[in-house]
Amino acid sequence: MPLHPALRAYLDELNPRVEEAARAGAVATPESARAALAALAGFAAAPVEVALVEDRVIAGVPVRVYAPMPDDASDIVLFVHGGGHLAGDLDVYDASARRTAAATGMVVVSVDYRRAPEAPYPAGLTDVHAVLGALGEGLDGIRTTDRVHAVADSGGAAKVASIAMRVAAGEWLSPLRRQVLLYPSLDYTMSGDSLRELATGHLLTAERVAWYFDHYFPAGADRLAASPLAGPYAADMPDTLVIAAEYDPLRSEAEEYVARARAAGAAMTLLIAPGTIHAFAFFETLIPDEIDRLYDIVGGFLRGGVAPEGW
Repeated sequence: MPLHPALRAYLDELNPRVEEAARAGAVATPESARAALAALAGFAAAPVEVALVEDRVIAGVPVRVYAPMPDDASDIVLFVHGGGHLAGDLDVYDASARRTAAATGMVVVSVDYRRAPEAPYPAGLTDVHAVLGALGEGLDGIRTTDRVHAVADSGGAAKVASIAMRVAAGEWLSPLRRQVLLYPSLDYTMSGDSLRELATGHLLTAERVAWYFDHYFPAGADRLAASPLAGPYAADMPDTLVIAAEYDPLRSEAEEYVARARAAGAAMTLLIAPGTIHAFAFFETLIPDEIDRLYDIVGGFLRGGVAPEGW
């Protein structure tokens, strides 16, 4: 379907400013990328109230814990934010974590992993895995079950998919049962068709993806081996819902990832959010109906393992 009118209007205002800045010689920096992502948090609606919100440290990693029903034992959701492995933090993603807690009724643990370029690959990934392995001891005083799930977007989804890849290879362990990967980044070789078809003009550009990866990986790193898309896959991977955006340069790698996982026998569902762009979950006040639908789907899948056949 056509790009959502509200997102079309946003891009029509944004793209000329980006082009003008480029003509003026503006150069992207980690600081400017972080500020740009933080600015998207301004599109959030009023924060959803959650009964208990606490900053803690688990396995040496700062986290923020959201418990919507702290007196009732509930499942745990590991929440891993995106940002190209370089931007994003607990505050930028506070609204998303709150909505995830409200939609699922589960305890949400948002992870403030180390970011590139100060801490390049695989530092942030190992942080997320360390928190995942220490949830039982890090949530004292909060009633939980033994069931653990994950919600992650973009580069955060890459980390969650990378954990599944390493578990399938027999290298790591993970308690994850169900996971939602929202517009995931899965191919560090940038080989997807949609990266060429949608290279410019839709917020995330192919040039910016390459820039993120150049900051994320140290020199000489094997980007193919690090790519979740390259596998391995296994039939016992967590039940996974992949939600891609129709006008996202990363869409085709999400499609290919689901196809390969299914071929290996894994339980994978793909939904493509029509008329949307990368990072669309930020635009709560621009596309409220789509965001309500997103969290309805996420909540239903994590609670019952059921996803709709279409968006």
